[in-house]
Amino acid sequence: MKIFAIELSSKHGSIALVEDGKIAAEKSWIENFKNRQQLFNAMMELGMDWACVDVFAVGRGPGAFSGMRIGFSVVNSLAAPGGRPAYALNSGAALAAQTGVERIAVVGDARRNKVWAGVFNGNDLEKEFQLLERDELAGFVPENTLVVSPDHDRLEDLLSNFHIMEEAAPVFPTAGLLGQLVFQRLENGLESEPFEPLYMHPPVFIEPRFPS
Repeated sequence: MKIFAIELSSKHGSIALVEDGKIAAEKSWIENFKNRQQLFNAMMELGMDWACVDVFAVGRGPGAFSGMRIGFSVVNSLAAPGGRPAYALNSGAALAAQTGVERIAVVGDARRNKVWAGVFNGNDLEKEFQLLERDELAGFVPENTLVVSPDHDRLEDLLSNFHIMEEAAPVFPTAGLLGQLVFQRLENGLESEPFEPLYMHPPVFIEPRFPS
């Protein structure tokens, strides 16, 4: 089984081809956020024969709004010819899988003095992602749980109160791990998570400046 995965929920973008559970090729970059040409350049460099891909996978966040939206659009476009499956998985699973510990809390900066957080048992989401005030995080994260974040540099003052990795630094989800987790889930007969980005903030209505 060949899985093409896209992960754009953080400032470290990546794509990967996973064949029968092993990473066959992977490209990563630091987003410049001016445009998304880096994604399409990486796709060209990978030299994929899209017709040979069996499943297209995308990380659904939480994370960068524009990155997740673009990831879903690209996966939808690639999967449409031939009606091949498109699979979504929360990006926190691909981040938690890097730690090798049993209980992990993944925390991110949600701006507006808030954070988002979810708790994993291995690679499985045990406590669903929630939007929290910063002072609510201590009550959400179970005691002695390792806390990791793609936004550690921005949340360093808050996360210093928790059990963190010895090398205190941001940890980012990768397309390679995402693809491997999707392969495992498919092998175990698990369906895709909802095929939509995992937005933590509720939609905000802005009244038009010039009503019609």
